[in-house]
Amino acid sequence: MHKISTSVTFDECHDLIMMKVRGVATANDVVSAYEKANLYAKKHNSSKVLVDVSELEHRFAAIDIVNIMPKVVHHIGNLHIARVVGFEGYMHDLFLQKVKRFNISAENFECFKSAREWLSRL
Repeated sequence: MHKISTSVTFDECHDLIMMKVRGVATANDVVSAYEKANLYAKKHNSSKVLVDVSELEHRFAAIDIVNIMPKVVHHIGNLHIARVVGFEGYMHDLFLQKVKRFNISAENFECFKSAREWLSRL
């Protein structure tokens, strides 16, 4: 049973995809969320994605990040990802570290405004 909620919208003014993911996520939920972001980005011809995961709890082992990363990268390889993260947990930092090893343009931020400003400079 999934305990995750994902909403995706397009911000036409800033030409970016905005996604909010909250709840308790499995490794497959993470892959699915980025797959949705990619599909929405293609639909709106945008390469910028702002993901708010500040209310997301990871319910999987850290090693699973390594296992899912090729699938995630497949979906976000052509995107710029700004992630708003909460203060809890090291999984957000681990995710960012692993995704950057694939030369993905991604950063973690503590607030929405900083994340959007970073994307606007790209």
